[in-house]
Amino acid sequence: MVLNMSTGTIIFIIAMGWALIIYGGLTYLIVKKKEYSLISGFLHRSKEEQEYLIQNGYIEALGKILKITFYLFAATFLLGLLPIPYGFETGISLFLVVLLGGLIWMQKFEIPHKRKKMYWITGGIMAVTIGLVGGLIIAGSVDNEVTVNNEIFEVSGMYGIEWSIEEIKSVELLDELPEVIMKSNGFATSGQLKGRFQLEKPYGSGLLFVSGKNKPYLYVTTKKDYLILNRKNSEDTQNIYEALLKVWENNK
Repeated sequence: MVLNMSTGTIIFIIAMGWALIIYGGLTYLIVKKKEYSLISGFLHRSKEEQEYLIQNGYIEALGKILKITFYLFAATFLLGLLPIPYGFETGISLFLVVLLGGLIWMQKFEIPHKRKKMYWITGGIMAVTIGLVGGLIIAGSVDNEVTVNNEIFEVSGMYGIEWSIEEIKSVELLDELPEVIMKSNGFATSGQLKGRFQLEKPYGSGLLFVSGKNKPYLYVTTKKDYLILNRKNSEDTQNIYEALLKVWENNK
């Protein structure tokens, strides 16, 4: 996902641009220049195996996969620059499915006695990758539970925190989310911002638990850190704010 912020967009363009250049260069060298030494493990095969793979269409199949996935990667890059909900995520998911599925398909051109082993290896990698990506998306999309009592303020779940009420220095509501410069260590997808992000001055590095552009935003600070949190229902955000403010003021 590209954050709707100028600095975030620039960082996205640089990172994705370099990745696209590297992937495109690798594709060009293998497909057009026939630099088969760039294919993982190819040089470690015997001359007979290398010749068999070339003649049996293994290299040609790999070339097709690289070209198709390069175009998908380029399309994903463009989707990330457009305000299309889940555009970037859909593009990346499709890229991974086609790439991993293609690698499984091309094993039909592998040396016969190695095909079964390679089917298992590539199939296992695909299953693990899809499982990890899917699990991350699901976990990142679930709202963190918030607990407020006389002793602690806790945001549970992914990237959660637990602060004692005595640590808290301020509790307020923001009408707008400050400019997000970049993600430091977190989860960002289609309006979901969860984890540590770098925000515009004077905020700096802090924790976000943000779901869409639903106002207001709860802003809580300590001496060393801060967090910004909202809920899909603005009344829920308001209720958390009022409960925390009451406890905090009573403990001053």
